[in-house]
Amino acid sequence: MGVAACVLAVFSAAALGEAASAPAGATGKPIRADAAWQFSGDGGKTWLAAPPVVPGGKDVTLTARTTFTVPSPKRWAYWQLTHGLRPRMEMAFDLNGQAVAMPLKKMYYKAIPAIPAAALAKGRNVLTVRIRIDNRPPRTDRSRDMADFRLPAPAERAALVGQSVAFQTGPVLGAFGADWFSVTCRTNVPAAVTLTATGRPTDGAAAKPVKVQSPKGLYHRFRVPRAPSATNLTYALQAVAGDQRAEVAPTAFSLPGPKAGADAKRPLRFIIMGDSRSRTDAWAKVAAAAHKEKPAFVVFTGDMCDSGPNDWQWDEHYFAPAAAKKLLATVPFMPIKGNHEEDAAAFTELFYTSSADGRAEHWAMTVGPVLVIGINGQWHAAYRRTYQWVDKTLAGSKAKFILLATHYPAYSSSGNGKLDSRGRPRHWAYQTGRKVIIPMLTKYKAAAMVCAHEHHYERSDLPGGLRQIIAGSCGAPTSSRSRYAARQNPYAKVFVQTTNYALFEAAGTTCVFTAKDATGKVLDTLTFKARKMD
Repeated sequence: MGVAACVLAVFSAAALGEAASAPAGATGKPIRADAAWQFSGDGGKTWLAAPPVVPGGKDVTLTARTTFTVPSPKRWAYWQLTHGLRPRMEMAFDLNGQAVAMPLKKMYYKAIPAIPAAALAKGRNVLTVRIRIDNRPPRTDRSRDMADFRLPAPAERAALVGQSVAFQTGPVLGAFGADWFSVTCRTNVPAAVTLTATGRPTDGAAAKPVKVQSPKGLYHRFRVPRAPSATNLTYALQAVAGDQRAEVAPTAFSLPGPKAGADAKRPLRFIIMGDSRSRTDAWAKVAAAAHKEKPAFVVFTGDMCDSGPNDWQWDEHYFAPAAAKKLLATVPFMPIKGNHEEDAAAFTELFYTSSADGRAEHWAMTVGPVLVIGINGQWHAAYRRTYQWVDKTLAGSKAKFILLATHYPAYSSSGNGKLDSRGRPRHWAYQTGRKVIIPMLTKYKAAAMVCAHEHHYERSDLPGGLRQIIAGSCGAPTSSRSRYAARQNPYAKVFVQTTNYALFEAAGTTCVFTAKDATGKVLDTLTFKARKMD
């Protein structure tokens, strides 16, 4: 595989010319490289101002180099490197002959954080990078004629900037149980983080602060104990890196009590939605509308950014709007992977699901009368095990209402639901939904399968009583109805091309479902009755 670093180079126009955002905790003026990058295609024997051409059909490792003059490396404990190269490539960096560690494997970085001062020398520093360019035909078509490729020259010189400790991503309030809740976050430099939680028990007992610590690192994951009666809580965070401090002020939130959804006085309200992608303006409006609903928790069915392995997109896309930050920090949040997450390592670190260690990509959570099951939209990778786990979870549940949340639907009136000449869905996930997921859910009298992938709202009433709900665009460009919609989805009852979210309110033996757009306008409504098992 050549140089070990991120992943295979991907040549796409979307990866070009993306300017780095201001780094969290950046301090002082950047130190620019002494000169532009130089490139070599022969292992450093000769150097060129422009990258050499990689012929079609070749798998080549190029070398690039530049230098920095750093007057006082120890002025900051950590530095961030903005390299200026095309970020979505397989690259390995060396600084003064020592490897530069990437925060997570198989992720792409426009800016590499937390380079320790010890890696820098006073005065001249040499930065080199080995770049793998795989310009061979794809494995699916090795006979394809590949054009020559030249790596675009960087528009700006590389830069170093000092870092003071800051919270870069989050915090995110995650899954919870009867006697615990979870919080995750990311700091820009390795720091030890302490979470202090205070609960306000409903029985009037005195509140006792609880402290949980995360070891020194960039990603921080907390599973916080609480008294079962403590449903109104606050948490605060403090990061310590050397003599520097950063804080997140006390944040108040609520968790559903043990009798949530038992009757009309204690309805259980929650939201399922998906597909925000890169349109932060639209995502901000949906996030604000969702927060206004005061849900007990939110389930997100994938596609939070354009490409999960692009590390910068998590902060620039999903966490960028203030409304989204507020929602994620104050409402318990349960994520599901979609195709655009691409099994990104950052997903696992940034979120906490309902499981022993919070890392399970398939999860189940029972709150009051409702069981919600979330499965990875890419579940074909472990198909049989996933099928068995879902079936076992359904069989063991006594919940009045069962909802399965996943990224892909089984039927759609839009473009991704197209059929082949034999009337079968072209997409494997739609086939799996019809053959496996829907029969399982129907067997156990589940209320609905809620999904995304398509960027619209659509309700389908399937044979056997199951409903399929596409609560698609939370910001992604909306999708229109296909000219073959009637053939693709004969069970469609409501189709609206707009941003949307799905609100559920369970109380007693009924669960009211309402689909709304970003303004709060009602698109559709339906009442589910508690299931009766034979």
